[in-house]
Amino acid sequence: MRRRVYEILNNPRPGDTLGRVISFALLLLIAANVAANVLETDADIAARAPQFFRTFEIVSVVVFTVEYVLRLWSVVEDPRFAQSLGRLRAAAQPMALIDLASFAPFYVTLLAPTAFDLRYLRVLRLLRIFRLLRSRQISDAFAMLARVIHGKRAEIGVTLAVVAAAMLLSAGAMYMIERHQPNTQFTSIPRAMWWAIVTVTTIGYGDMVPTTPLGKVLGGFVGFLGICALALPVGILSSGFIEEINRKDKSGESNVSGPRTCANCGHPQEP
Repeated sequence: MRRRVYEILNNPRPGDTLGRVISFALLLLIAANVAANVLETDADIAARAPQFFRTFEIVSVVVFTVEYVLRLWSVVEDPRFAQSLGRLRAAAQPMALIDLASFAPFYVTLLAPTAFDLRYLRVLRLLRIFRLLRSRQISDAFAMLARVIHGKRAEIGVTLAVVAAAMLLSAGAMYMIERHQPNTQFTSIPRAMWWAIVTVTTIGYGDMVPTTPLGKVLGGFVGFLGICALALPVGILSSGFIEEINRKDKSGESNVSGPRTCANCGHPQEP
C-alpha cells in the first residue's frame, strides 16, 4: 500500500487513472487556492463571502496536510530516502519545505493568533503556487528552461552587460543635457538611471521626461535602442529552446533505433 501511495503522489504510471485524477485534482486545488488568496486581499470581495473563504481555506489545509503526511510516510519507497532518517532528510528538501510553509501559517494562527502579525503569515499562503512544480509536465518545462539558460549563459551575460552599459551611457548623456534646465528632474546620474531603465525597457512611466530638444531626440533614440536591446535575449532564448527541442527529438529517435542517449547532453548512455 505504501508503494502505491508513493506512485500516486509522485509519479503516476501512464495508465494509472486514479493517480492522474488525484494529481489533476491537487493541481486544480492549488490553482484555486492561489486565486482565492489573491481575491481575498480585496476587502470588498472578502466581505461578500467571508464564510466561503474561511471554509475553503480549512478544507484546503486539511487536504494539503493529509497529502504532506502521506508523502513523508511513503517517501521511504524512494531509494534515496530508504536509509535511516530518510523521512527527516526528505522533509528538509526544498519542495517539502515549500509544502510545509504553504499550510503551516494556518496552524500558527489557530494555536497562537496574537503571537504573530497575521498579514505576513497570510502572504506565505501564496507559496502554494510553487507546489505546481510537483506536476511532471510543469517541472519538466522548468527543467528545460533551466538547461536553456545555463547553456546560453555566456550569450545572455554579454547581452545584459551591453544593456547595462547602454543604460549607464544614456543616463549620463541625459544628465549632461538636462542638468542646467530649471526645475529639472535629472539632477544626478543615479536619478537619470531610473529614466534610462524605464525607457530602455520600453515601460515609459512618464514621471521623468526631457524638456530640451536635444534631450527629446536622445530620449527617442534610447527608446528605439531599448526595443533592439530587449530583442537580443529573446532571440538567444528562442534559439536555445529550438536547440533543446531538436536535441530531445534526436534522443528519442536514438532510443527507438539505437543506443540510449542522455536527454541533457546527447551523449550515449550505458545500457
